[in-house]
Amino acid sequence: MTKRTLYMVALAILLLPFLRAVPAVASGDKIVPHVVNGLDSVANLTYRTKFDITNLGPDPSTPITKVTVLFRKTDGTPWTLATDQGTVSEVPLNLGAYQTIRITTLGNGVFAHGYVIVRNLEATTAYAEDYEVAITVYYEVLSGNNIVETVSVPLGQPTVKWGFPVEIDSSKRLDTGFAIADLSGAQNQITLQLMQATTPTSNQATSGGSATLTLNANEKQARMLTEFFPSATKFKGMLFGQSIGGPVAILALEITPVQTGSQYATMVPAYIDSLRRNTMTYLPQGYSLDADLPVVDYLHNENDPLDQDLETPWDVLFQTTSGSTNGASRSLVPQQGATLSIIGIKDGSQFDGLTQEYLRSLNYTGDSIDLSDGTSSQLQVGFTFAIKTGLGHYVKVRIRDYVGYSDSAYKDMMLEIFVYK
Repeated sequence: MTKRTLYMVALAILLLPFLRAVPAVASGDKIVPHVVNGLDSVANLTYRTKFDITNLGPDPSTPITKVTVLFRKTDGTPWTLATDQGTVSEVPLNLGAYQTIRITTLGNGVFAHGYVIVRNLEATTAYAEDYEVAITVYYEVLSGNNIVETVSVPLGQPTVKWGFPVEIDSSKRLDTGFAIADLSGAQNQITLQLMQATTPTSNQATSGGSATLTLNANEKQARMLTEFFPSATKFKGMLFGQSIGGPVAILALEITPVQTGSQYATMVPAYIDSLRRNTMTYLPQGYSLDADLPVVDYLHNENDPLDQDLETPWDVLFQTTSGSTNGASRSLVPQQGATLSIIGIKDGSQFDGLTQEYLRSLNYTGDSIDLSDGTSSQLQVGFTFAIKTGLGHYVKVRIRDYVGYSDSAYKDMMLEIFVYK
C-alpha cells in the first residue's frame, strides 16, 4: 500500500465516528422568504401560496423520505395553516423518482405572512441529483374566485451582503418592498444603503441615505422602503444591504398600483458575498475537475467504470496514461466538450493579469496537456493554461505547487483557478 493510499485510509478512519453520528452529507435547508395566506378584508383580496417540489433523482431505489416543508410565522415559531395536505405546520414528503408534489395553502382566515424552510436531511450519493429537490413557489391574489395576480417567489440564498434594484414614485404610488428572514438564530442588525442612479451614468451614483433594521432570532419582516426612506419620493437606483450578525434570506418586490389593486414584480437580488471567482483547489492524479464551479469530486476517479451521469459535468481529467504501471506518465485530458490552451510559465502577478479578453483570444483544442515525468517540463510551479469549459466559461489555471510520494510516481497538484462567469 502506498503512502498516498495510507493517507486516504487514515482520513477515512478519523471520519468514522462522525459518519456514524450524522448523515453522510445533509443537503441542508432551503428558504422561501415570503409566504402569504388569507383574506385582506380592506382590499377584499384573498392570498394563497403554491409550492411545486420535485424529486430530481431518477433512481427508483432512492425515494425522498427525509425532506420536510416547515411553515414559520414571522417570529420563527411553527405556523399552522389549512392546506390541501391538511391543517398542518409541516408537511413530510415521500417522493418517488422524478415525482412532483404541489402543496397549496387554502387562503383561509385573516391575511398573514411568514416564511418556509424546506429541510433536507437525506444522505447524498455520488450522483448530485440523488435525494435533491427542485422547488418552485408562487402566490396567487384572488378577487372572489378570480385570480388577478400571480407572483413568483424565488428561493432566498443565504447572504450577508446583497443589493437589489429600487424604484419609487410616490405620485404614482409606485414603491419597492422587501421580505427579509433571519437565518442566524440570534438578534441581527441590518444596514441599508440607497444609491441613486444619476445622469450621466459614467458618474458615481449618489447616496440616497442609510437606515438600520433589527431582526430578532429567526424573525421575518416584510417592509416598504419608504418606511425607512420617507424623503425618497422619486427614486431609481439600488439598495445595498449588509447583515452584521449572520445570514438572512431576501425577497424584493416592486409594487405598482392597478385597477384590481396592486401588481408585483419580483426583483432579482445581487448576492455580493457570492461573487468570488478565484480559488485554490487540490487535484489528485486520477481525479477530475469541474472548472465551472470549480469542484473536484472525491467519490470517483479514473479507475471507476465509465458512467455518463457522473462524467457529464467534468471539464478536465488528471489522467494516468494507460499502461503506466507507476503513474509517472500522466496528462490533463479534456472532458465533455471542454477545450484547452497552453499559456506557459507565469508568476502570481502575471497570472492575475490574464484577462478574459486575453483568454478569449487564445486557440483552444481538444488536445491533452502532457504532465509526465521525463517527457514533459510542464509539471512545474507556475505552469499556466486556460480552459474553455463545456458550458462555455473561460477559466485560467496555474500550478501553485505539486506533491510527490517516495513509494509512488503519482503526483497531486495544488491549482490556482479563476473562473470568468
